[in-house]
Amino acid sequence: MKRIFNVLLALAVITACAGNPASDTAGPVSASTNAPGCEWPKVNPDLSVEFHVDAPEAKEVAVDICSKVYPMTKNENGVWVTTVDPQEPGFHYYFLIVDGKRISDPSSQHFYGCGTMASAIDIPEAGCDFYIADETSPRGEVRRERYWSDVEKHSRVCYVYVPAEYAQNPSKRYPVIYLQHGGGEDETGWVMQGKTDVIMDKLIAQGKAEPMLIVMEFGQSGGDFGRILIEETIPMIDSKYRTVADSRHRAMAGLSMGGGQSWSVGLKHPEVFANIGIFSSGMFGGVTYRPFDLEKELPELLADPEAFNANLDLFYISCGETDPRITHTQNAVEAMREKGAEIHFSAFPGGHEWQPWRKSIHEFAQMVFKNN
Repeated sequence: MKRIFNVLLALAVITACAGNPASDTAGPVSASTNAPGCEWPKVNPDLSVEFHVDAPEAKEVAVDICSKVYPMTKNENGVWVTTVDPQEPGFHYYFLIVDGKRISDPSSQHFYGCGTMASAIDIPEAGCDFYIADETSPRGEVRRERYWSDVEKHSRVCYVYVPAEYAQNPSKRYPVIYLQHGGGEDETGWVMQGKTDVIMDKLIAQGKAEPMLIVMEFGQSGGDFGRILIEETIPMIDSKYRTVADSRHRAMAGLSMGGGQSWSVGLKHPEVFANIGIFSSGMFGGVTYRPFDLEKELPELLADPEAFNANLDLFYISCGETDPRITHTQNAVEAMREKGAEIHFSAFPGGHEWQPWRKSIHEFAQMVFKNN
């Protein structure tokens, strides 16, 4: 039954993102991530991008996107212009380099990524609209919660996605996903870059996911993050929202660094979380200097596979197909399966980027809390 369900989910993802890697448009269009009123950058039908920078006094200007720098040429109006190579569909940070200084593009909206406020461009994927808002899906809301941390001795902020039906069902209680961002990003990432609220609105409206809360917390808190989450964030959420406050109705998932936290905090506390999602984590290899040691990292699986599986309703791992972590992740999944772990694994087109992570939460949300 699990195998059939996984096949159906894979088909659902393919259906949601049908088509070839080209834009659905007939001509260049202004990027959806441009600042209000800004025409450039524009995405061409082949997914190359044309940039314009109005800097007539500058001596040199370039665009740094996806680890490649493209020099720009100044035209007769003092505007610097270049067209970069076709980009993979998805969300990409970029910077301008003006006379040797790296700056954000004033023509772009700014997002917290790469450890700073950065420019970004969202490259459309043909036939892929599961994260694009529509007119028909009832809209949930994202609430900003500020609370005091006794662990850190200062206030913290997290964001909470609340489904559209929440206010209309005052007696209903809801399961919760605690969804973590990656390194160099913050608690805004899963909404601003990941479009999680739009994804959930559409899935719930289509009957593909259970109505649920999603809590997005700041995770770069040193070694105390697990304490903060379990001792402070979760109790705060359970006290302020109508949750089902048990492990079967609670999940932890995250991308990259957040995926590692889902392992080190979520997987290690089955009394708190019975559902785990690990997206593109480097803990299996690809970015770390030490090999993944299953005996050291997951002795509870080796000691009692049946008990390990019984504690989990869902153990989900994913990675981008061109992510340097992919082979290491696949090898780790296979090693855990050989020892008896029940794992759902998915690979999506793309590298260490938001498009595979959007697809990961889109699939994870359809699988989680189904056994309750």
